[in-house]
Amino acid sequence: MTDADDFPSVEQNTAVLAETLREDLSELGWTPAALMDRMHSLGDYRSPQTILRGLNRALAGQIRPSGELLALVRQMLRFKRRLLRTYGDATWTRLGDGSHTTRIEDFTITLVPQSKGRWLVNVVHKDGFSPPWPRWQDDLEAAKHMAFITLDNAQNWLLEYAEGQAREAAEKQGSAG
Repeated sequence: MTDADDFPSVEQNTAVLAETLREDLSELGWTPAALMDRMHSLGDYRSPQTILRGLNRALAGQIRPSGELLALVRQMLRFKRRLLRTYGDATWTRLGDGSHTTRIEDFTITLVPQSKGRWLVNVVHKDGFSPPWPRWQDDLEAAKHMAFITLDNAQNWLLEYAEGQAREAAEKQGSAG
C-alpha cells in the first residue's frame, strides 16, 4: 500500500489483502515465525503450529487475511517506527568477541554474533531480570530492531510485576487492618 493508513477495503480480493500482508511483513523485516512469536506473546491462545499454518496460508493467498491480522501487522509497523525514533540513536560499542552492546535506561543490551551471520539478542535489567530471548535475527540491523522490541517487552513486564506487588501489599495491609 502506498499510504501507511490506506487499509484495504472489504471489497478487495484475497490476493490484494495477501500482498498487503506480505509487504507489511517485509517492511517489518519479520518472517511468519517471528510474527507467530509476537502473536503468541501478545496472548494468541492457539498453538504456535496453528498460528503459523494460518499465517502461511494467508501469505500464500489460500485464505483471506483477517482484518485483525492486517491491523496487528500495521500496528507493529507503527510500533517499530516509534521504537526506532526513541532508541534508534543508541550508541553501540563493539566488543572484542564481535558482540555489540549498549545501555538504555536500566538495561544492558548485547547482540551476539552466531553462525551463518545471525545474531542473538540479549537484554538484561540492572537487577538481573532478562526477558525471553527472541529468535536469532538474520542481520545486525534486524537484531537492533528486535532488541528495542524486547526492551519494550521487558519494561512492560517489570511495570506489571511492580503493579502486582503493590496490589498484593495493599491486600495484605487491608486484611491485617
